[in-house]
Amino acid sequence: MSTLRQGLLEQLSRFDEDAFVALSNRGLYRRAVKDLEKQAAAVIEEGADVLVVSVAEHRVSFDARGPAHARCSCPASGVCQHIVAAALGLQRLGVGGANPELGAEGLHGEPGVAPGEDPLARLGDELLAIPAEALQNHAGRAGYRWAWQFVADLEPEQALRIGGSAHLVLGFQRPRLNLRYMGGGIGNLLPDIELAQLEKYRVAAVLAFRRAHGQDLPPPEPAARERSAALDLGQDHAVPPNGAGTLQDSRARLRERVSRLLGECLELGLAHLSRGIHERFSTMAVWAQGAEYHRLALALRRIADHVEQLLERVGGADEHRLLDELTLCYGLVSALDAAAARGAAPSQLLGRARSSYEPVGSLVLHGLGAWAWRSGSGYVGLTMLFWSAREQRFLACTEARPQSQRGFNARARYKAAGPWSGMWAPAQLTGRVLTLLHAQLNSSGRLSAADSTVVAVMPEQAQADFAAGLQAINRWSVLRQRRCEHRRSLLAEPAPMEDWVVLKPERFGAPYFDAPRQLLVWPLLDGEGARLDAELAFSEFADHAIGRIEAMNESPPAPGTLLVARLRQSMDRLRVEPLSLVRVDGPVAPEGGLPVDALHFDAAPGARDRVAGVPRPGGAAAGAEAPELQGELLPEVLRRFRSALQGAAERGLADQQRALWQSALKSWVASASQAGFSAFDRMAMETATLAEATLRANYLCLQLERLLVGEGASQD
Repeated sequence: MSTLRQGLLEQLSRFDEDAFVALSNRGLYRRAVKDLEKQAAAVIEEGADVLVVSVAEHRVSFDARGPAHARCSCPASGVCQHIVAAALGLQRLGVGGANPELGAEGLHGEPGVAPGEDPLARLGDELLAIPAEALQNHAGRAGYRWAWQFVADLEPEQALRIGGSAHLVLGFQRPRLNLRYMGGGIGNLLPDIELAQLEKYRVAAVLAFRRAHGQDLPPPEPAARERSAALDLGQDHAVPPNGAGTLQDSRARLRERVSRLLGECLELGLAHLSRGIHERFSTMAVWAQGAEYHRLALALRRIADHVEQLLERVGGADEHRLLDELTLCYGLVSALDAAAARGAAPSQLLGRARSSYEPVGSLVLHGLGAWAWRSGSGYVGLTMLFWSAREQRFLACTEARPQSQRGFNARARYKAAGPWSGMWAPAQLTGRVLTLLHAQLNSSGRLSAADSTVVAVMPEQAQADFAAGLQAINRWSVLRQRRCEHRRSLLAEPAPMEDWVVLKPERFGAPYFDAPRQLLVWPLLDGEGARLDAELAFSEFADHAIGRIEAMNESPPAPGTLLVARLRQSMDRLRVEPLSLVRVDGPVAPEGGLPVDALHFDAAPGARDRVAGVPRPGGAAAGAEAPELQGELLPEVLRRFRSALQGAAERGLADQQRALWQSALKSWVASASQAGFSAFDRMAMETATLAEATLRANYLCLQLERLLVGEGASQD
């Protein structure tokens, strides 16, 4: 047997049905199997570099790289059914014993593998042995730089998944991608979804595989030409002496000017800011966008908007919230400074110009309902929530439009056509198990509303036990512990899908409307008697759900009913926002017989429209049924420290106040350190200006508040 044939048969012995589907698609694979049932494939030509197999009237040529690079005489481009049939035919020749050198190991036999040896070890060694030059040649310099940065940015929970039995399977979580390797070089890493730039993902998989095995990643070559820093406007953007600079130079000057401006705001006092400060933040936001600091640009725009609101005396403006925004911006700039000193540019710090969606193939989802909303920036929209049992995570799909756009009604959108093909409206998906074909997903768990995605509702037998695929929590202490595990750095990227939970109360208390706070309160009690409040603030979009829940005073949910809700936590307690009910043993919605009751949309007999600000008679007394589940209170020393920081920032650090505040700040830092918060021990007071020290102290307070309490500060 020739060396070429032996190598091909060794590679093909690792192919199973999934591998052939990844090589082509399921339809081509099935047609290839039928072709072989009619006529067997035969080797008609064999040389040192090429092996030709006949399938019907077509000739398929293989080289040492394997079936992914085979060529067929038919007019089809890429991998056709004849190539798949020829590969299957060759595989069967090796399995059937027609080649004595190979023996009859079976479909997934490993020729040449010693007893007790890991059959995947050889494949792993092949990937580890690929030189950096070959990786760069495969994806190009730009593709290699992208892959290197992609792997460098991977968090531990997003690390490469390594598995497989017949062959090696390398998987990424974001995007949801599996690459199968049967041997033959990097070009034979076969994806399970179609990708426009497959080469860079192959290189990323090899680099991640190397990192998982403790190897260093060869750094990419620097770009041949740096972009010039063209955005230099006003005193904050002085052009360097030579009149030009690299992108890194522009970024370094931007970080320095932003830090200076943040300090000037504290020097002046947040109660004394001017129109010029607003204009400088707006201009710097443009500079940051041009320097590809997208996250910093967003933070600067938000600060500029907040300063403008303060100048216009808008009710929602607040000097204390502005201080927190300035603090987070200062922390981001400091993190960018530290990254630049290491020569790194983490994507979670840079941000993205806009969210990008990656193809994920097919998804099996549980439709859990939807809600309409209005944002502070003037957008209205409808969001659908889903649960993926396979990935054990919540996913969402949103359609939004500017509030000024006529013809879009967020509530009416629930029963209007689209957004995906194969469905008549979002309402059709609530309470059903469905399959999304050609789905696209971004890193935060949001599904694209593109009409290229196709919905297929699963058959009735798959719908029978809808609630079985959900992960319900029935102890609120477990809920609090889970919330603590999800608390992260202030600079971590937002993870809104982690806020959703499915609850299983032991008993639903009597809901009541709290008129002073303008929100509905619905007590939920677990088996230990602990109380957790489901709260829904009154708005035009929540009005229907409030009326639905109030009607449950007369007919509460049946025992065992699940509640889908979004977690919210403040400094004093944990609470949830209700979305829908899920019945475990049958339909819960009065219409349609489905297991999910979408509280924001579904109707119920006897439900009344509520009037804003008018509580139900005697409702407030319903809240005293059981002790409320309390969150961890912020320690007094941190609460008082935060108050002192806010007062100093609001007043400003004028000459007559500077010495007094400097002494007070040192005293507060010492008190916090003595109380056990050792993070303040490492705060360098001597090497920072007073304004910088104030921002650093506030950042530490915010971070400790996030870790101890939860939602103490907003994220980008």
